[in-house]
Amino acid sequence: MRKKLFIEKIFPVKLLNQQVYYEHGGNPFKGLHRWYSRKPLSFSRASVLASLLPADITTEEFLYIMGIYSQEEIEFWEKSSKTEAEKDKLRNIKEIRLYKQPPTQKQIQRLQHHCQTTWGKDTPSILDAFAGGGSIPFEGVRYNLNVFASDLNPVAYITMKAGMEYPLKFGKDLQQDIDKWVNYVASEAKTRLKDFFPSQPNETVQNYLWAHTVNCPHCHSTIPLSPNWWLSKTSNYAGKGQARKVTSDWYAVKPIPNLAEKRVDFELIKGKKGKGTTININDGQSTIEFDPSDYNTIGRGVGKCCNCDNVIEDDYIKQQAQAEGLGHQLYAVAFKEGKGSLQFRIPTDLDLEGVKKAQEYLEAKSDEYHLNQLIPDIDIPMGEETERLPNIGINQWHELFNPRQLLTLVSYVEIINEAKAKILAEYELEKAQAIITYLALVLDRCVDRNCRLSIWNSGRFSVERASTQHSLNLNWNYPEVSGIGELWNQCADAFTSEFSKLCEYINQEKNVVNKQEKTSKKQQQLTLTVETPPETKLTKEINPSNININLESADSLYHIPDKTLEAIVTDPPYYGTIQYAELSDFFYVWNKRILGDIFPDIFWQELTDKDREAVANPSRFRNMGISPDELAKQDYEGKMNMAWNEAYRVLKDEGVLTVQFNHKESGAWDVLAKSLIDAGFEITASWAVSTENPQNLHQAKKNSVSSTVILVCRKRDSNAPQAWWDDLRPEVANLVESRAEYFEDNDITGIDLYLSAFGVALNVFSKSYPILDNTGKEVRPEVAFAEARKAIAGYRFRKLLQTDTIGFDALTQWYLLAWDAFGAREFPFDEARQLALAVGGFNVNDLAKEYKLIDSASGICKLLTPQQRLKKRAFTINPQEFSMDYLIDGLHALIGIYEDEADLEAVRKFLKNTGLGGNDLLVKVMEVAFKVIPDSMKEKQTLINLWLGIDEIKSKVQFFQTEMFEG
Repeated sequence: MRKKLFIEKIFPVKLLNQQVYYEHGGNPFKGLHRWYSRKPLSFSRASVLASLLPADITTEEFLYIMGIYSQEEIEFWEKSSKTEAEKDKLRNIKEIRLYKQPPTQKQIQRLQHHCQTTWGKDTPSILDAFAGGGSIPFEGVRYNLNVFASDLNPVAYITMKAGMEYPLKFGKDLQQDIDKWVNYVASEAKTRLKDFFPSQPNETVQNYLWAHTVNCPHCHSTIPLSPNWWLSKTSNYAGKGQARKVTSDWYAVKPIPNLAEKRVDFELIKGKKGKGTTININDGQSTIEFDPSDYNTIGRGVGKCCNCDNVIEDDYIKQQAQAEGLGHQLYAVAFKEGKGSLQFRIPTDLDLEGVKKAQEYLEAKSDEYHLNQLIPDIDIPMGEETERLPNIGINQWHELFNPRQLLTLVSYVEIINEAKAKILAEYELEKAQAIITYLALVLDRCVDRNCRLSIWNSGRFSVERASTQHSLNLNWNYPEVSGIGELWNQCADAFTSEFSKLCEYINQEKNVVNKQEKTSKKQQQLTLTVETPPETKLTKEINPSNININLESADSLYHIPDKTLEAIVTDPPYYGTIQYAELSDFFYVWNKRILGDIFPDIFWQELTDKDREAVANPSRFRNMGISPDELAKQDYEGKMNMAWNEAYRVLKDEGVLTVQFNHKESGAWDVLAKSLIDAGFEITASWAVSTENPQNLHQAKKNSVSSTVILVCRKRDSNAPQAWWDDLRPEVANLVESRAEYFEDNDITGIDLYLSAFGVALNVFSKSYPILDNTGKEVRPEVAFAEARKAIAGYRFRKLLQTDTIGFDALTQWYLLAWDAFGAREFPFDEARQLALAVGGFNVNDLAKEYKLIDSASGICKLLTPQQRLKKRAFTINPQEFSMDYLIDGLHALIGIYEDEADLEAVRKFLKNTGLGGNDLLVKVMEVAFKVIPDSMKEKQTLINLWLGIDEIKSKVQFFQTEMFEG
């Protein structure tokens, strides 16, 4: 009989929410190489430990093994008679940073003791078959578990070897060798590239700022295209809770028309911050406010000529890009004098001469470079992420770099390849492979920072990597980092300064004792009241042979025998959210030039494997006579089916499969759940933890899922009976609603609350197989998700109203619940549809056509403002003609009148003449609107003005008064 596990009983959600927040900064493991959707280490640690530890241990014991508590603290808490709520207030966990802290020997020993009683062995085996960036196996390695990590992607494979295998095998001693060869490449690069990066006396150039150019079809001038001309608009930290202060000059450039020369010149603008985002320019007589946004030359793909003021259409720009490629114009140089701060200047003839020399040298050496395969002149295949590149004239991977950027990177490759022979001669093979791998990873960081996809962050006057966008987007203006020192040295920092720290992160023997292990005098006086487990033999050094990294697909784990694993903890691809293979080709083509002969079995393909990758990729199914989206869905479901069937094969009968999943569309959840259930698994528990960084560029200003839901899966009883959906439906609804308050108590809100309910629904849905409707047809998990969504919608609306819901029309409910769930004006249309089905009472297609609540295009819907609805005649503000068929129309009428006339008296008259002032239901709608509409929205600001200015509203709408002035 299988034992219940800790993860099936409870999960430390609140604690992990805090720990994950700490981890949004950098760390040596994360900094080795960019990987897409790498989960936080603290979250991965909890997932692994909770999947192995038994349910009968205390929460304090679990937190001790995790590294939150010291031995003395755990004794104090277990002795304390305080309630859990009181303990939560007293526990001091804010100083702990789990991602920095490997477990101590005693903590590993305690884990091994519990594993012995639960699994019959000290060191159980765990697998992550979609290992990616390696967070899950990294935590398994830290606890000396027997870890299997596999991924189909070669970039992920070498990242894991560099992040786990090599630090374990060679330890800190390898740091000296890494430094030696990193410095060798830096020295050689400086010698070979110095003529291409000239500088003026006493200055060190760090960055060059470029704009793509196009020839104006009207005046035939060469026009630089940029959505902004900012160089620097920095502010300084002013203390916790304080607004940042601007203490340094702001910089920008101003385009200067030069029609005679058929070009655009630039003038440097420097001064103190003006009003808004302007720069004050003092000419000695007066102060002028300069706004760089007044001189933008492109917006939404449409250009503007500085010389003739004509529009340059998007189609023309693309045609020229495809025919001859976009040009490049250098418009600013960032430099330092001595140890001074960063300054800017306009390019000089010396700078332009360096650019010209680089281009001529690259052309002269082109045949040699291509012959020696130093340049990644590989065609870019059409894909979901790559299909827009040919439209802007980029057809091969090396075209993502301007000529001097390409020369810099090719020179690094050439130097590293020359160094390889020396390294292989000096060291034994595996150590040589490790050193060369780290050099290849430094090159990858250089590629990421020094391309036409990189970003210049004027708020920090720094370069942001291309990969931060999780896409392959060309930027109209982009930075180039100096190739004779700044680029290589900055990118090598993760290896020259932090490799030793990475070794300490893994090996507890080398780590300084955490301050939480230090015993206070008060704690020393406590009488020991907990039973200490017997001593277990412990391996003092983590065994490198305990980590098994393989380049394999999750559907073919041939290297693992049947029923040998105690646990599988994995973070599978999220349907089509990230096209891993397409994106990682950007790195792969450079890796292959260095590591192709070092790992020939890994880099034998020209590009990464797209055909076997388990993601929904419609680009692979175009022109097949059937919807590419539908074929992509079927392909993803088939591959996930095979992966979970393979997981079922290698997992022991009493073992556990813990799946981490993060996706906001119910269709992706349906496919995942169906494949798990069909493979023979049931979901015994689920938890949601906030794991995503809201500052990521690909999430900023969008409705995004911030939580990852954990599905705890066990092998379903092979004799489990079939069940009828009509019998299960009320059980799903009741269980979902009973868990909703728990999720909210753990800060799971908005769309994350709905997704968390999906896991709860699966607890019920997956116990039997198959589930049939009243016609005998098998029911998919999406039906259970719809019931869960309906239960949460009802729960949330009742909680928002805090009164009887009778009288509130379905349209108004949908509108308020949409703000409550998504917290954003834009969200997927499918989610709008699903929410409409949960609320019921109207057709979702009428939201746009009849009710004019939304605009919908390309699968995205957008909530219309009251003013937009008024213009579309969704309602009237004529008191004699107004009819409040829907409460939302009454609310929007009040907002619309005020925004249209900016007159409170007009609103008062409307309230009086329509009788709305006495409508209690409208008052409740206004109260809920205050709760759910974000502060940044104009509707919210208008409601505040109405509440402050109109006594008839202020006297009745009590909620906002409490919210506004409490504390």
